[in-house]
Amino acid sequence: MSQFIESIRIENGQMELIDYHNIRFNSTRKLFYCADKDYDLNSFIQIPGKFKKALVKCRILYDMEVRDVQFSFYEPQNIKSLKLINASINYEHKSIDRFHLELLKKTAFPADEVLIVNNGKISDTSFSNIIFRKKKKWFTPNSPLLAGVRREYLLNEGIIEEISICPSDLKIFDSFMLINALLPFDLSRALPIQNILDL
Repeated sequence: MSQFIESIRIENGQMELIDYHNIRFNSTRKLFYCADKDYDLNSFIQIPGKFKKALVKCRILYDMEVRDVQFSFYEPQNIKSLKLINASINYEHKSIDRFHLELLKKTAFPADEVLIVNNGKISDTSFSNIIFRKKKKWFTPNSPLLAGVRREYLLNEGIIEEISICPSDLKIFDSFMLINALLPFDLSRALPIQNILDL
């Protein structure tokens, strides 16, 4: 059976969205391994001194138990353009098996990244959720490949709204933003909708 990952953003020693990570971590353990006891990821994360004054990615590998905890300095990818790609793919849980996603990503050229159209609906990129802006309001597809923790947080906070989005709908938006556990909501990262190729 596959193993799974939680990728946690740590900035200046402070972990973000840890409660959301705990919920996904424990629900995945229950679903795949019938775990009957919840764990708290806080008890597995001891941030080394050199990682307490920077932007850091904490990668937790687990199955029934936590198997590995790694820390690395985080530098976001410089993604400026997306290419629409039709694909029938399932990635409902954050598994280490990303083989099909990595294959799709190789088809992105001349863009930097793919935007996956799954069963006729906009879903995700190969590594993030996506949100779209229309008249100062932000929306996210209701058909994500993976319902990420940042997406869940923004929905709960009322910052974004979930709607059905088809490729033909993209023209009604003015910009987009990629979000995930490591990529927070930040208006400075918004990109023009024209940066999605094959509209």
